[in-house]
Amino acid sequence: MPSSLSSPLVEEKVLPPREKQSPLAWVRRNLFDSWLSTLLTLVSALVLAWAISLFWNWAFTQARWEVIPANLKIFASGTYPSSQLWRVWAVLGIVLATLGVAGGAWGGVLLHYLILLGAAMGLAAFLPLGTQLQGWLAVCSGVTFAAIALSRGRESWRLASIWVWALILPLCLQLLLGDLGPNWPAVRTEQLSGLLLTLILAAAAMIIGFPIGVLLALGRANRALPVIRIFCTLVIELVRGVPLTTILFAAWLLVPFFLGGISVNLIIRAEVAFILFTAVYVAEDVRGGLQSIPLGQLEAARALGLNPFQVTALVILPQALRAAVPALVNEFLTLFKDTSLVFIVGLIDLLQAGRVVFTNPNWLGTQREVLFFIGLIYFICCFAMAYAAQQVEKALGLGKR
Repeated sequence: MPSSLSSPLVEEKVLPPREKQSPLAWVRRNLFDSWLSTLLTLVSALVLAWAISLFWNWAFTQARWEVIPANLKIFASGTYPSSQLWRVWAVLGIVLATLGVAGGAWGGVLLHYLILLGAAMGLAAFLPLGTQLQGWLAVCSGVTFAAIALSRGRESWRLASIWVWALILPLCLQLLLGDLGPNWPAVRTEQLSGLLLTLILAAAAMIIGFPIGVLLALGRANRALPVIRIFCTLVIELVRGVPLTTILFAAWLLVPFFLGGISVNLIIRAEVAFILFTAVYVAEDVRGGLQSIPLGQLEAARALGLNPFQVTALVILPQALRAAVPALVNEFLTLFKDTSLVFIVGLIDLLQAGRVVFTNPNWLGTQREVLFFIGLIYFICCFAMAYAAQQVEKALGLGKR
């Protein structure tokens, strides 16, 4: 009789065998398993074929796609001075180098994205886009791969790759707008436009609004400090109950008022509105994550002798942020698309840049081509963020444990 000591202490989880089926069997099971399913499949196929035929006919016989390459500069940087576009490329190179170091040190989905981006820029450098543009694309591609190769496998660089952004961001801002000498005068912030403005507004709102939202969520969930809880609740409910367009107008009018009449740049006013709007929705997403934490986690942390700050920072908040990842990603995707509303305060984002193009007398009647191209850019950016978030969810084990 075998001894009980020799039996395994932990039972190995055995999953049921997966059913293997051919593609034809899958189609029959999922699309033609009943008369109603067959009818819906046939109707959907007819509608899809009709839509594809219309799009094919327009895209390859009627569309004037030459409007896109002829106006790439307007789409990308709008009214930014053409003579100083080297600043934008220099900033892009610095950002890609910094991200390349982080991707090489951390690995994962960031590394995969950077390799894909570097390869795409390298291939684009061989397209007939002009000698200058091809050169910049080749340089950015080379910088990306060089940074990845330099930091590959260097885990000791991980923390530094995060803190270095405190130096990189002011440097990039100075390069984009600052006075760099008599030959390169300062660029007015109003000249930041097109896709460049869209990316700046979205990135700054995400980076600044996220920690503010976390603090608001913690303040609203704090029952030990009722004054802070009431204040955070009022801020969240007030901003959340007002449309974003109203907040943009309020920031446009009230930011200089609260600063004693000091002139404030229009982009900064719009950024304040986006940061505030993002922060309150992040706060509610994080608060939902906080409410998902069992009370036993808090009691166990207190039993171990942790003080309130340690309980929040080491036990509660990491689990809450992990649970809130899907909602946070949805908020960031919405924010990226909502940046198109800045046209109401006089700024030229990517969508407004497209409007400038198709209202040009030389390109009248190209609304569909321009809007299709802009929609494709939004889709690519949003899909990239959503896919990255999906990989993060898999790494965190969301839905599995």
